[in-house]
Amino acid sequence: MKHKRMSQCLARGFALPTILIASVVMMIVLVSAVTAVSSSNSLLANQYYNQLAREAAESGLANVKICMVYTNYNPTWTDANPLKPDKDCTGVNNNGADPYVLNTGNIRTTFRVSAAQAGAAGTLRVVSTGIVQLVRSSNSSQVWRTFQVSVAQTTRYNDTPQIAGGAGWKSNGHNGYMLATNGTLYGWGDNTNQQLGDAALGATISKPIQMTLPTGVARVKKVFNSGQGASIVCILATNDTLGDQAYCRGVPGGGESGGLMPVNSPGWYRFGLSAGLTAVDMVVNGFGGDTACVLASDNQAYCAGMNAQGVLGNAATIGTGTPITAPTKFRLDIANPGPVSGSASSLTVKKIYNQDTFTCVIASDDQAYCAGQNDYGQLGHGNTTTNNGGGYSIPGRALIPGSPAVLEVVMSYHGAQEGVFYRTSDGTIYMSGHSVEGTARDGTFNTNNVYSTPRAITWSGFGRILSIGEQGGDQHAICSVGISANSPDSSMWCLGQNSYGELGTGSCSALSDYSGYSPVAGQKVNYQMNAQATYQMNSLTVITDSGDAYSAGDNTYGKLGTNGTLQACNSTFTKVQLPSGVKATAVANGDEYTTFILGDNGRVYAMGRNNNGQLGNGTTTDSKVPVEVLVPRQETVY
Repeated sequence: MKHKRMSQCLARGFALPTILIASVVMMIVLVSAVTAVSSSNSLLANQYYNQLAREAAESGLANVKICMVYTNYNPTWTDANPLKPDKDCTGVNNNGADPYVLNTGNIRTTFRVSAAQAGAAGTLRVVSTGIVQLVRSSNSSQVWRTFQVSVAQTTRYNDTPQIAGGAGWKSNGHNGYMLATNGTLYGWGDNTNQQLGDAALGATISKPIQMTLPTGVARVKKVFNSGQGASIVCILATNDTLGDQAYCRGVPGGGESGGLMPVNSPGWYRFGLSAGLTAVDMVVNGFGGDTACVLASDNQAYCAGMNAQGVLGNAATIGTGTPITAPTKFRLDIANPGPVSGSASSLTVKKIYNQDTFTCVIASDDQAYCAGQNDYGQLGHGNTTTNNGGGYSIPGRALIPGSPAVLEVVMSYHGAQEGVFYRTSDGTIYMSGHSVEGTARDGTFNTNNVYSTPRAITWSGFGRILSIGEQGGDQHAICSVGISANSPDSSMWCLGQNSYGELGTGSCSALSDYSGYSPVAGQKVNYQMNAQATYQMNSLTVITDSGDAYSAGDNTYGKLGTNGTLQACNSTFTKVQLPSGVKATAVANGDEYTTFILGDNGRVYAMGRNNNGQLGNGTTTDSKVPVEVLVPRQETVY
């Protein structure tokens, strides 16, 4: 039959070579079609994996936004320690988080964000690289193919609105501030001492006003306020001629002589850095201390204000203060105790902390150096004499056992029995000072145990320290937030005074040992909250990983925002009644009576006492549910 068909083909004029060529062509066409389909499938697969890599990179940029708020727009991760899904904002700690954005089947994705690069006009550029790994089904540790996509983002210094708020005294000094994304500064509340503007504006400003900025300044980068015990607002802003500089206005502590601000002389004052120096970051302290410190472009700290306990760290006689116009250097070069190795004269400053009667810095050797009151060994120098009641203001290294790298320093709020707390690179928290509040975790309360050498009070895994003060005495408490290696299901451990139930343990009794718990069943507290959340007063407001805010503590004026009973003791965390669909991104709770929350819609909400118009809603009526602060809407859009 085959030969017959061949004969027929030949009879019709088709030569054998022609038939063979046609067959080969048909085969080529068929193979080409199959190859095209295969190539198309491969192309589609590559597009799919590259898109997954891009999504992972964008997750990295979302993480950058959280960390910018957490670090107060002073990025702390580096190329050596980049941001990753399982790292915190320092790029160092591993708090048990999943190292992958997606991990399913034979596909896993992650991201890596390199160090932020500072540019002109307050810009920051970050590059996030998304990575997709294809692993063998038979061996998940064997990666057989990798895809990478990098996404760059350049943003302004403050790419989200920033809030600040606090109280001067029981009857006045209550203010709120918001820095909009375009660098415009708004303020509201008490203006008795011209904290917000000229006297012609009146003593009470119940709706936000756009604050007039210092001469030569067009936009603000950061805003800081002094919190309880004074009424000062400071800004970090770009001067057209001098570059980035720090400015403050307001009256400290009722106007004591030797304070930070000139008495009875309102208006903006520039922090008097030497010619050629610019301001990189700053802190401002009320709480009876009335000081401020600036981290300058020479990587040194400069402080001004009262020096009653040697808090300026300038080696001057205690009690010899300096005004804002003449700050002095925090004398790391003569630190005693000095560095573990090397010369103190080589030390520079990475981060400043200034609270109550202490100033501490984290230096270039990743150790904490502190100056100030030390009658209970608060400074961790191994003694109780340095800077005590007289003598000189000399910084010294906190003698943390083993000298681990210090990531964070937090001080007690106020009062005679103080402590200083240090969080180290593995998430362990150490404490030096007085145990009277139970914060030494030595099983005692109302005792006179003193720890002049820092002692460990938690072990590994914590990502944040929150300090909670109680108005009117020495009361103080702290909470450690994160994932503890000792109790992985607990998001927060607390101890200390608890008269208002602010620790949320279901009781208003003090704690002399840590109690580990989750404030809300099934939710974790987001330890990468904003810097303003570190210090709180009379109550505690936390933000969960899902963006919900919960409060416990004093609700006499409704500052918890829960619509609960107006009473002092509220020992169970209750959800803050933000408008439907609004999530919390930042909290400022340094005022005894009022709380401010920044929503993910860029709007500010306030609740509690409103005697100075500090709720910013156009009234002086208290509110036990959040009310929107009436910042001009067009200025608060992300």
